[in-house]
Amino acid sequence: MRILNTTIKMVLVGVITSLIARALGIEYWLTAGIVAILSISLTKRDSMLSSIRRVVDAIFGLMLSTLMFLAFGYTFLVFSIFSFLFIYTSFKLKLQEGIVLSLVLVSHLLIEEAFNFNMIGNELAILFIAVGVAMIINIIYPQSSEKVLDRHVQSVDQLIRDHLFMLSLLLKDPEYHEEYYRHYEMLDRKIQSTIDEVELVDKDLLFQNDHSYLAYFHMRKEQSSYLRHMYQHALKIKVLHPFAKDISDYVKILANDIGLYDRATGQLKRLDLLMQYYKQAQLPQTRDEFELRSSLYQILQEIESFLLVKVDFHHSYPEFGHMRS
Repeated sequence: MRILNTTIKMVLVGVITSLIARALGIEYWLTAGIVAILSISLTKRDSMLSSIRRVVDAIFGLMLSTLMFLAFGYTFLVFSIFSFLFIYTSFKLKLQEGIVLSLVLVSHLLIEEAFNFNMIGNELAILFIAVGVAMIINIIYPQSSEKVLDRHVQSVDQLIRDHLFMLSLLLKDPEYHEEYYRHYEMLDRKIQSTIDEVELVDKDLLFQNDHSYLAYFHMRKEQSSYLRHMYQHALKIKVLHPFAKDISDYVKILANDIGLYDRATGQLKRLDLLMQYYKQAQLPQTRDEFELRSSLYQILQEIESFLLVKVDFHHSYPEFGHMRS
């Protein structure tokens, strides 16, 4: 869908810009449409930034080429030397998006073989009409919205719930740990692909964007890494232990609390009580039991980190849940 929308925008700006340029009697009016197409990227923010860099680079290219042509003549050799200097400088200034556009505009000056104010004005008109139309279409074109991000929030939250639910089952059923881990890897890939999409959608929100959605998804991504550690510790458990059953029950309750609001603070208190209980329990009597309980304790540590990440997010964005519910 994103590629389709980008294709539609490119065709629109190309046609509209070319028609406007032709109606104004601009020479090389078709070039204006091509320049406008070059100003469209996959996301609105990228399009805006690249358009600005193209304008700056093109103006620099026109100024430099004019000075060199006036000083050394309108020859292909001068154009070649200019191209080397201009391309190198553009890369150094991180304005390389404008290289192709600028060379096309400068080639029009070379064809004239003489300094002409009207031609300079013509090239600037091509530049500003093309970039202006592209920016306007970018702003008014209906594409991504917060509703799309809200759907992604629900999707990722459900994946985290599924992760935790499967972990609770794994703790009670260590015999089939490989099957559970395969399921975890599938969910983890879904979370990563969703976050990649969100990063693109976030760049389409040009106004009133505090990047809270992006921060939310990166928080979930960090939580996913802690979940991975929990699974790795759980895979070391080969027999069922009473403590494992208690932790499994806690993880299942935790899964139901995954959402927009700050329920992590309350879960931290419950987790602390659980950890205090285990610290006061009788010490393990065998090496196997010691290793098993060590793995369980590591899982509790990872759960604590998992919850702290969510608490930190709500400290940074205290109104996130209320605004998006």
